[in-house]
Amino acid sequence: MPIKGVSDVVRLPRLGKVRLGIKKETATGTSYPVPTDYFVCTEEVRKVFGDKPKELRIMFPTEDDSQWASQYLKCYSATRGLICRGDGEAALARVDIRTGEIATRESQETQLREIACDPATCAYYRRAQCRRVMNLQFLLPDCPGLGVYQLDTSSFHSIVNINSDIKLIRGVCQRISMIPLSLKLVEQQVQPEGKKKTVHVLSLTANYTLAEIQKYAQIPPEQALLLPPPDTEAPDDLFPQDVLGQSEATLIDDIPTIDEELLQAWEKVRKQVKKRELQSAQVSLWFNRLYDIEVTLKDFEMVIPPEKFTTTMLSRFHEALVAYEEKLRRRR
Repeated sequence: MPIKGVSDVVRLPRLGKVRLGIKKETATGTSYPVPTDYFVCTEEVRKVFGDKPKELRIMFPTEDDSQWASQYLKCYSATRGLICRGDGEAALARVDIRTGEIATRESQETQLREIACDPATCAYYRRAQCRRVMNLQFLLPDCPGLGVYQLDTSSFHSIVNINSDIKLIRGVCQRISMIPLSLKLVEQQVQPEGKKKTVHVLSLTANYTLAEIQKYAQIPPEQALLLPPPDTEAPDDLFPQDVLGQSEATLIDDIPTIDEELLQAWEKVRKQVKKRELQSAQVSLWFNRLYDIEVTLKDFEMVIPPEKFTTTMLSRFHEALVAYEEKLRRRR
């Protein structure tokens, strides 16, 4: 018999990255990113779309856009990856227990803690160690291999365009998963600091008539898939080497990174728990029977997952909550 929460999990691998720039080096050997007007792709993708494609035919694998369009303010260290993730109001960060500040190389003890997030006053944001980042993950159905590709962007206009296009497509099709779409790099005039300039930004379109795209929408998508969480390494085409290579006095280094997969699972479970009229005894019984740990509803009031929870445990509990909701729906 299949194992509940294990045998029914289908996880897609990440096949590679699509970048929006290339790296060049100064005379001293320091690398820095240079934006391109085309997608910088792996060899397998170039064989299908050409050496310098400005359009990729893509599909999104699930309806959960928090899986494949993650977007946060993110701060990275040079060697440990992601160490602070915020939304402009609150952030989860590795902090020095003694000082309460974001941890540095000299920090002896650290913990994950919720802190205020304000780009206007954040020193790391001003130094470009923290930036807004969208991690966009998608299928390339014309390319060999079953898995997703990841594209990272920090462009305000690209993020707004993608979010707006997703909302429009959902309005037309009533869903977004497994709909054939085109991801493009298009020219757009912007006015940073009051000066007009032309930049290349992301755009999402469907190269079909309204009638054709609605026909695709009537075809039910397959079983939902689990995507890998966005990687915790700084996107090398967004965070220059000289920015992350700060002096030891300011470099956030050699400290535990943030486990985005765990946080992703925690946020999904908390959202489900808030929607349900669960009794604390029900929750306690489920965790006690399967994992022999004490859990109550109060645990899910916390912003940061308690140490007793694992990603697998939370994912399985989320599956149980979804199945419970489906059972109630059928009884109505």
